Amino acid sequence: MNGMSNSLTAGILGFLGYKDIMRSRICCSKFRDAARTTIIPWANGKNSYSLSTETKFRVNNVRKYKAMVVMTTALPNLQQIRLHGIGHGNKYCDGKDPDEKKVASTADWTAYEIQMISKFTKLRSLTMYAAPLNGRYSVLFNFPLLRRLDIHYCDYLEWDLDMLAGLPLLEELVVLSNDSLTGNIKSLSVLKVTLEKVYIRRCKIEGDFMDLAAFPRLKSLNLTTCSLIMITGDMREIGGNDFPMLEELDLGEGVIGAKCHHFQRISDVPSVAEAIYRLSQRDPPLIKNLDCVYWSLSRDSPEWYDRNCENGHPPPPFSIDFVRAGSRFGWRWKTISAYSCASNSCEINWLDPEPDRESNDYDVYIRELQSIHEDIFCFEGYHQPPSEEEYK
Repeated sequence: MNGMSNSLTAGILGFLGYKDIMRSRICCSKFRDAARTTIIPWANGKNSYSLSTETKFRVNNVRKYKAMVVMTTALPNLQQIRLHGIGHGNKYCDGKDPDEKKVASTADWTAYEIQMISKFTKLRSLTMYAAPLNGRYSVLFNFPLLRRLDIHYCDYLEWDLDMLAGLPLLEELVVLSNDSLTGNIKSLSVLKVTLEKVYIRRCKIEGDFMDLAAFPRLKSLNLTTCSLIMITGDMREIGGNDFPMLEELDLGEGVIGAKCHHFQRISDVPSVAEAIYRLSQRDPPLIKNLDCVYWSLSRDSPEWYDRNCENGHPPPPFSIDFVRAGSRFGWRWKTISAYSCASNSCEINWLDPEPDRESNDYDVYIRELQSIHEDIFCFEGYHQPPSEEEYK
């Protein structure tokens, strides 16, 4: 070992987890010096070069926090850190513009400095999970080599999407339930050439999802299901050259064509259905399963009307689903009674031509078509919901 260079020793230590590296420092000064330049390869889910699974350091109590302080000089090239809660009665020092009510309720808690995390200049992955942060911390958004940022349940962490400019190589952004996040998704344009994954749920952001259409490496886009998310847009606008690498798309109900969208106008549905079907035929498909589309007419729509129970009619057919008979796809308006599993469907609006009678698929098509037609009785002859006058 005495004849081994510092760089070679550091390379060998890089095959160990952070715990083993920190223990090895006790052996001799050579290991202590080598640890300062050791890089533990980043286990990023795509590949991992470390023989140990202990590549991500979790700060989830005061003892681990103190260990992180030591690592700022002993193992400064650490590449993955997770910040959790550090025990009841403990918090990180308040940042700029903190929530005053939270400041008052935690006034007697022990506060620990977080600024020293900036010393981990080689950081590739940073996770904050219910970390006791309050206010704005620019230091958490200034890592030039960071590839992945996860922030979950940090409701008092004040930040906006503009701050991501301090992470110029960011590839994956995962944010869940952060009440104090603000901004417009257009701000992500500073990461246009690097972003591969964007997952944001239950956050107060806004913007048109089409502002990300030209991102050349984006593979996964999830901006979903929460009243706090004010994401808009129209999936009919997605062109053949938009989202060139996208493999997964999930959008909130405010986007026209999203899987849980509530339509304001009945007349919009045919063109949206055609667009969604077209996107399901892309390679790779942007819509992987048409069975997971749950459209309906909005109760706020001027075309909405209530059920007339007096004449025994079923509820109006204000729900929409896609159907398949053999290889042929279509969609329909339908209603499902609250008191039974029976559905009453309008006529099918087909998106494909009928299979050739000589094809192997034709018999399957006819058999499945008969099953679909069993739902068409109350609204036979209607390809869309009847008007309120017709219904009554």
